[in-house]
Amino acid sequence: MNKFLRTALASAISFNVLASCVSGVSAAASKSIIVQVNNEPVSGDAEPYIENGSTLVALNMIKSIPGITINWNNTSKTVTVDNNGTKSTLLAGKKEAVVGGKKVTLSSSSVMENGRVMVPLRFIADASGSQVYWNAPDRTVYVAKPTEEMLKEIQSSNISRARHGAYSLPRIAKVNVLSGEEGDSMAYIRYFPKNQSSEFFEQHMDFVNYYRIIDTHVELLWSARLNLQKEAKNANLPFLINKIVEQSGKMPTIQKGVVYYNYSVPGGTTFGTIDKAGKKTHLGEAIEAQVKQMFFSIAEEEQL
Repeated sequence: MNKFLRTALASAISFNVLASCVSGVSAAASKSIIVQVNNEPVSGDAEPYIENGSTLVALNMIKSIPGITINWNNTSKTVTVDNNGTKSTLLAGKKEAVVGGKKVTLSSSSVMENGRVMVPLRFIADASGSQVYWNAPDRTVYVAKPTEEMLKEIQSSNISRARHGAYSLPRIAKVNVLSGEEGDSMAYIRYFPKNQSSEFFEQHMDFVNYYRIIDTHVELLWSARLNLQKEAKNANLPFLINKIVEQSGKMPTIQKGVVYYNYSVPGGTTFGTIDKAGKKTHLGEAIEAQVKQMFFSIAEEEQL
């Protein structure tokens, strides 16, 4: 598999993981709780559950949070989290913990469940410097903690690098992702407003999602399903030429032109611009050097 295919496939898989984990509203309260750490679902040796409003997870589920080490002392029944040198401790059976030298009160204590240590996710998130969001309808917990490289990228003055950083940041879904057509298409279109990297859209077949950087993570704030058989003018989003038939969240407004990157596996990467009136200009197919960057400079962007 060549480098383009590996890059595009990785991006497609990442999007699929996020969408599949948060699509639709679950009607069954018994649905298993999903825990995602930096866009990746994680599993442990015991099922997460909710107690007193707090999600408890197996200790080994959150070892993938960047920059932390977690230890369990079976003699003292103590959990210790080391976050780049800052230590926090939690004693099993107690609702008090020490986070960075300060005592805090938790809604639930850690417990032993079938020989497994279950700890409140909120404690782990606070102790690790992560951001946590509980999406109740989808029974999904999002844990977001960017790496230092991600933070450097989003602060870059190079628009291409900043866009790569934005796309790579951990994501949190604040709305329900709407399900699109069934199919195995690996074609994805990413839209960025002119000279912007802090917000973007991603379209796969007949559904599109809107993301924006909030603090040090990306939030999914709007999701919509399109009727690809019907064209319609969208005053708020003129680059979307199809009729919006269903949406979740508040529709954003983008009155400026956008650039687009169209990735297809197998296939290639095409790119172009769409002006604020909705006129699309196809500019060509990316060369290998551009594909390596994922989001590369488009000179015509300045003409929008």
